[in-house]
Amino acid sequence: MKAAPSRADVLDAHGAELRRIERDLHDGAQAGLVAVAMRLGVARDLLGAQHPVVADLLREAMEGAEEVLTELRDVVHAIYPPILADRGLAGAVDAVAARTGVTTDVRLGELGRLPAAIEAAAYFVVAETLANTTKYSRARRAHVGLTRRDGTLVVEVADDGVGGADERNGTGIDGIRRRVAALDGRVAITSPIGGPTVVTVELPCAS
Repeated sequence: MKAAPSRADVLDAHGAELRRIERDLHDGAQAGLVAVAMRLGVARDLLGAQHPVVADLLREAMEGAEEVLTELRDVVHAIYPPILADRGLAGAVDAVAARTGVTTDVRLGELGRLPAAIEAAAYFVVAETLANTTKYSRARRAHVGLTRRDGTLVVEVADDGVGGADERNGTGIDGIRRRVAALDGRVAITSPIGGPTVVTVELPCAS
């Protein structure tokens, strides 16, 4: 009788599939759209003076291709951010904290090897929460902490802003909850009026 796959095996398989989809979109559809946009631009330049109507149509087609390319890049980033493959979770978190418009302290514990799906979810939590901090909190400082405790990755993002975070106002918290729930994780948010706001996420990653 074949043994049931462990949780780690399932997460590894899920992560491998995420990376495969990201590669296929990046190397296939995304590269193809770039080539199409470039050819449309060349055709527009060649026909511009002699056929202005055709040139306008080509310009519109090129702009449409560029818009679709931007949307596709957003999809690729949401599936498995390329920066995770390039820098790993620690480097990716440092990078997103550095470009946040709030002074952010990052503290990372000994994380060890994590499944790709867990890394992607943790990165999404940090990036989305820090984006909310910049947009809504009027904070001066923020803190990001990642630790691994008893087979669980704990992600904490806090800020010293005005508090009062409301999930009904399109702050991205619902997206965080859905992504974490898909991995059997938990989300806790405290945000009293006057602050601070603290988002704590627990992602099980044990075998």
